[in-house]
Amino acid sequence: MNLKNCILYVLIFCTVTLVYVPSHAHECVMSGNNAEEIMKYNQCIANQSSNPELEKIKNEYELEIQKLLQDNIRLERRIAKIKNALATIISSY
Repeated sequence: MNLKNCILYVLIFCTVTLVYVPSHAHECVMSGNNAEEIMKYNQCIANQSSNPELEKIKNEYELEIQKLLQDNIRLERRIAKIKNALATIISSY
C-alpha cells in the first residue's frame, strides 16, 4: 500500500469517527407517550445539540484532520521532489 492510500485511509477514518461519535454518543429514546416522557425526550434532544463535551471532541477531530491535510500536502511535495530527482538521474544515463 502506498503512502497516498495510507493517508487517504487515515482521513476517511477520522472523518467517519468525527461524524459517528458525536451523533451516537448518547441516543435519546422515548420510553412512553405521556407528556412527561415526551418532555424528557425533548430535553434529551436539546441537551445533545448543546453538549460542550461533544463540541470539544468535534473540534479536536477537526484539528487532527487539518493537521493530516497539511502533512499530506507536505508529503506530496516531498514525493514530487523525489520524482524530479529520479527523473534527473535517469535522464543523465
